[in-house]
Amino acid sequence: MEALTSEQLRDLRLAFDRDVIEPRGLVIDARSSGRRWSFVVRSEASQATDSDRDAVQAWTQTRSEIVSARIGPLLDFASVA
Repeated sequence: MEALTSEQLRDLRLAFDRDVIEPRGLVIDARSSGRRWSFVVRSEASQATDSDRDAVQAWTQTRSEIVSARIGPLLDFASVA
């Protein structure tokens, strides 16, 4: 698959925010390295839920621009601190 342009990457990120993050009241801490994006997704109110995780996974599967996605397990940061 051909690499996305900067504009296409921006549009994909905006779509992720619009379609998944904002409607669910989530917040993301994003990092990118070349063609790889890494996000930590959390809830504004408390913690992300299994339903939030499933929504992120489902969204990635609808986007032809995303070749592969690995959605990690939920972590309870309060218990880690």
